[in-house]
Amino acid sequence: MSIAGALLACVLSACGQAGVPVPVVTGTPALVSDDQHECRHAHRPDRQRLQLPAPQGGWSGHPQAVVVLNALAGEVDIRHGQRDRCGTLADARTLDSRFRAGVGTVLVPERGDTAPIRIEYDANPLPLWRPIVQLGEPTPVQRADIGRFAIRVGSLAVVLTLMMSALLSFVATRERAFLTYAATVGVLAIWLALLSGMWAWPRPWLPIAGFAVEAMVGLAVMLVGATTLALVRQSWLRRRTPQVERAVRWGASALVIAGLSAPLLPPIALAAMSVATELGFYLLALGFAGVAVTAIVQRREGGASLLAGVLPFLAVGALEALAPNALALWKVEAFMLSGGWLALTCSMVLTLRLGLLRRQRDEMTRLAQTDPLTGLSNRRAALEHLEHCMAAAHASGAPLTVAFLDLDHFKRINDLHGHECGDRVLRHVAHALRGAFRSADHVARMGGEEFLVILPGADPEHARLRVDALRAVLSNTGVLLDKPGLTVTLSTGIGALRADDAGVDGLLQRADAAMYAAKRAGRDRTAFADALPEFAD
Repeated sequence: MSIAGALLACVLSACGQAGVPVPVVTGTPALVSDDQHECRHAHRPDRQRLQLPAPQGGWSGHPQAVVVLNALAGEVDIRHGQRDRCGTLADARTLDSRFRAGVGTVLVPERGDTAPIRIEYDANPLPLWRPIVQLGEPTPVQRADIGRFAIRVGSLAVVLTLMMSALLSFVATRERAFLTYAATVGVLAIWLALLSGMWAWPRPWLPIAGFAVEAMVGLAVMLVGATTLALVRQSWLRRRTPQVERAVRWGASALVIAGLSAPLLPPIALAAMSVATELGFYLLALGFAGVAVTAIVQRREGGASLLAGVLPFLAVGALEALAPNALALWKVEAFMLSGGWLALTCSMVLTLRLGLLRRQRDEMTRLAQTDPLTGLSNRRAALEHLEHCMAAAHASGAPLTVAFLDLDHFKRINDLHGHECGDRVLRHVAHALRGAFRSADHVARMGGEEFLVILPGADPEHARLRVDALRAVLSNTGVLLDKPGLTVTLSTGIGALRADDAGVDGLLQRADAAMYAAKRAGRDRTAFADALPEFAD
């Protein structure tokens, strides 16, 4: 059976006899359930207790959704009557599947019941991250919860995409800056996962059981150092005050060490480190905003991108100072969006800067292969190009011709009209060479008054016709340069590639010998290498 027949048979078997696609059934019947979590009711004195009182006249008998957000440590217990729901953000398997951004459930108190809904949770170890309790009709509460979860998933996906993109760029370019950026963004991704509880979806995938808060604080400290260093390198401070970058580099190293020590700190020290880190980062963002504004006012590059990167954190800091309750409702999402935006702007700046460095490197390479006086390729570039042309000609069997051109009596031109005029003559000859030969031909100045033209796919006779056209252009050089009595002629030697030419030396030697033969024959003429006795077949 042919391949096409086999494919047709597979399609028909998948569609069934009636042409209707056959469904694919996977999975096995459930034997256990992990959507319910047994409540331990550990009523420790340090646990926080909150009561949501019934409205006047008692509960209405309608379902009530209750969600507790930002419970960063420990278990949350939500109770009313005989209904009890417990869960922890450290393991999504303990959560009600209707709520993904926090610990929640739906209760249905009887109509007229006045018993409050009781909530119990561990005290938040981070003072600036306040727990949020939402109560209301299930549908809008669930919609808000889905929105939060979507923001968290999207932000984390963007950061992970930037990390993978940087790793691929490092593999392609071997630029260490991409690897450093990828490592920093990887740390940011882990921190955002810890902050949002995504590290526990669909089940815990980080081996930090019992140390999630310590890891979050430690990584935050590290990120402050890494972000500060990245923003300094992004700003004009790097060029104007290199000692600032060195100091920041040492400071970033110290913060990394401090972050690694977070799991060893007592709770009060951990809380103080968290507050100092967050407030310090707000101040750093404010300082970098000042640096960015200065750069914009003084028309220095990088100011706009730097300001764009820190602006969201400035807004978060302002809300923390002026409207902490309003910020608390969406603080996790605000940090995730701001962190993703900062990573995106740094990625853009890094890509643009490396692109600029690559263009500068290409320009330096071009300058190293260009004759500064005429703008033609120099000897080094010409020899490299000739090697490539010879290899292509040998592979395809196409002809290849080179022409060696030397200006006649050029020393006399310099002596009679001056070296400045001699330079003008060389530039004029270079311009005439570009016009006389095809765009596919390679024109180079080999040194002094000698030029080389490489003509891929052309035979010697075509080269001679082009040289004759060049002579016609050069015949009125004295008029064009306003130098009466100035005459510019050239002697040319033309050589063709042979099957036994293994390198450029043989071909160039034949063309050079033909050029000297033209000079001996009276100058202002063309000689063919194959016509010379020593090079005749």
